[in-house]
Amino acid sequence: MTKKRKKIIRYKKTRTINIGIAVFAVIFLYLVIMTGRYLFTPKIKMYEVLDGDIASTSYYTGIALRSETIVTSEFAGYVNYYLRERQKAAVGNLVYTVDESGSMTEYLNNTAGEGSRLSEENLKELKAQLSSFSASYSDDRFSEVYDVNAALSSMLMEYMNVNTLKELSDGAGSGVSVSFQKCPAKQSGIVFYSVDGMEGLTPEQLSADAFSKENYGRTSYTGGMLVKSGDPVYRLVTEDTWSVAIPLTEEDLVRYGQETSLTVHFTEKRLDARAAFSVVRGADGASYGILTLDKYMVQFAGERFIELEVKTSQAEGLKIPKTALVSQDAYVIPAEYLTTGGDSLAEGFYKEVYGEDGSISTEFVTADILRVTGEEEKEAAKDAGETVPDYCYVSTSNFSQGDMLILPDSNERFRVAEKQSLTGVYNVNRGYASFRYIEVIDENQEYCIAKKHVYYSVRTYDYIALHGSGVTEGEILR
Repeated sequence: MTKKRKKIIRYKKTRTINIGIAVFAVIFLYLVIMTGRYLFTPKIKMYEVLDGDIASTSYYTGIALRSETIVTSEFAGYVNYYLRERQKAAVGNLVYTVDESGSMTEYLNNTAGEGSRLSEENLKELKAQLSSFSASYSDDRFSEVYDVNAALSSMLMEYMNVNTLKELSDGAGSGVSVSFQKCPAKQSGIVFYSVDGMEGLTPEQLSADAFSKENYGRTSYTGGMLVKSGDPVYRLVTEDTWSVAIPLTEEDLVRYGQETSLTVHFTEKRLDARAAFSVVRGADGASYGILTLDKYMVQFAGERFIELEVKTSQAEGLKIPKTALVSQDAYVIPAEYLTTGGDSLAEGFYKEVYGEDGSISTEFVTADILRVTGEEEKEAAKDAGETVPDYCYVSTSNFSQGDMLILPDSNERFRVAEKQSLTGVYNVNRGYASFRYIEVIDENQEYCIAKKHVYYSVRTYDYIALHGSGVTEGEILR
């Protein structure tokens, strides 16, 4: 008996859409798109406007002018010094001696190995000088090593020569015939053992060649050298008041040619000072500035060329980065046409509107006022015997060129035509970019100073777009 085979027929299943998965996919895709836009869309960087100031700085290499006297020897022989450099010499103080016969030099050579001529007190002072320098040393002030070396050498010379003179006076060298000439100071002043030939330079003798370092030379004097009668032996700075001469350009003369005092910063010494200022005509006909001070003479008396900065034009106001500055055109409209109207107290203008049928009606247009005529313009016109009417500077988005405005309560009309470019920034206080005019009163390479309390301008603590060139009017903050 045969079995009957059953025929199985498969039906296709109807595919249904899972609503939950679809909704999730749409939400996920939306989040991906929005995240991508957030990550890759440039964002407006904000800057908080604060009060500040900037100072214009000019850099110069100046020439030191002092009241200096070169002292010459009255005798011929070997010189030995008894005052350290930069020390004050009073009238009658022993500055140097001249060994005419060479007997003192012979005595020093014969007794050189008998022991140190430095006392315990001398050694203590030398160690203190080294310790003080070591404690304050830094690599960016390496040049001070040379100053300390010169100071230590001068101290060592003074101690040894003074102690030698004391030995001879006490009879320690009674077995040796030693003769020398003592040469005390005939004038009080600060002693320096170098000359450069510019000691007698006056402001009227200045020329461009004097500021060239190529031909500059300085001669230093040391103990033990042989001199002739009339040879220079040291330099004496006799007054605390001194000057620095700087070359002036035409721009410098305009900038502070009328000033009587300037703020000076000495870069190498890191000192600031207020100096009296005057302008003189040099021997070559050029203009030179003379900065006169009554302090810091000792610190700079060993230098002829001095690096300095002159700080001028310190302006105070709203400190704004120059990257934030933008320019925008505005229509210039007489301020008398400005009024309030409409459904609010908003400022605006009445404009003529022409219908297709030739009818003429009046419409109130709210305006974005960017600026009004400044007080400085009015004062300048007043000084010139003129008058400057009040003008409003209105955004070009409010009107079209050729629009006719109506003077309230009058039949007078004004045609919108003239444009003027304004400098400003984008204010972002309300979450979108809005142009605000600023009145720049000073600037340097990075910042400008804007006048405070200007109508329709920014205020302290406002937020502005840091990079104005990448922002458009009305752009929403992201």
